[in-house]
Amino acid sequence: MPFGYQSYDSTGNSANLYAVVVLLPDSLDRLIAPLRERYDPDYSIIGAHITVVFPFESDRPINELSSAIHRVTEMMHPFQVELSSIGDFYPEIPVIYWGVRKNAVIDELYKTLYTGLDLALPHKQFCPHVTVAREISAHRVVLVKEAVIPFLPDETIAVNTIDLISPSASGNWISLRSFNLKRK
Repeated sequence: MPFGYQSYDSTGNSANLYAVVVLLPDSLDRLIAPLRERYDPDYSIIGAHITVVFPFESDRPINELSSAIHRVTEMMHPFQVELSSIGDFYPEIPVIYWGVRKNAVIDELYKTLYTGLDLALPHKQFCPHVTVAREISAHRVVLVKEAVIPFLPDETIAVNTIDLISPSASGNWISLRSFNLKRK
């Protein structure tokens, strides 16, 4: 399975590529930007985010995908996410991340969106996070983690919207639609 948003190449493919994410507020995006610029090759193609539905291909019309996402988001209240510890997925996946504290609401959002979009869950254990570094050699993991820890304090963000994103012709992932969390 590919990792990182650069590893998806949709050229010559009839299906469209999408993902669903929580975009970090501008203040936190600016806080993490120097670290991502230095350590994350995806820095220039997508802003800091928490992936809720990992990149997937679909031939379904965007209005159909949007309706499926809207059915989920209209039943959800806004919620808080706490960013705290620094972790990694080594040796399976070369990623260092800013971890999201255990959160039943984002876990439920993950499962409900996959069900609503009729997609198979890619991970039994969902580990929501913000990628800080990727493609770091195994012997540098500890050094990079020690370098980023002082710059990433515990933070709490309010999640009021999620975004359906897709790569543009230039390869940058852009928001196609934003969905408010607004339980009736």
